[in-house]
Amino acid sequence: MLNFILPILKNPLTRMIGQKVIGGIQHSIEIDKIIKVREIEALKDVNIAQVNASNNSWKDEYLTLIFGLILVAHFLPFTQDYMERGWEILKNADPLFWYSVLAIISGSFGINLTNKLTGKK
Repeated sequence: MLNFILPILKNPLTRMIGQKVIGGIQHSIEIDKIIKVREIEALKDVNIAQVNASNNSWKDEYLTLIFGLILVAHFLPFTQDYMERGWEILKNADPLFWYSVLAIISGSFGINLTNKLTGKK
C-alpha cells in the first residue's frame, strides 16, 4: 500500500496542490481571526457607549423610587384607601396603557420589549 501512496506524495503536482490547499485553509483561518478581533472591538465600543450614556442618567433611580413609594403606600394606614381606589381605576385601563408602562420600565433597565411584543428578533 505504501508503494502506491509514496510516489503520489513525492509528485511535484501533488505537493503544489497540497500547499495551495493548506495555504488556503491557513488564509481562511487568518481571515476568521481578523474578523473576530474586529467584531470584539466593535462590541467593546458599543458597550462603552452604552455605559457612558447611562452614567448621567437618573431614570432608573427615579423609577425605583416611584415604585418603592407605591409599595410602601400600600402598607400605610392613611394611604391604603387611596391605593385600593387607584387599583380599581386601573382595572379599567386600556391594554395599550400597560404596554406603554412596560415599555418605559423595560427600556429604562435595558430590555428591548418592543421586539418581543411584535415578535421580531
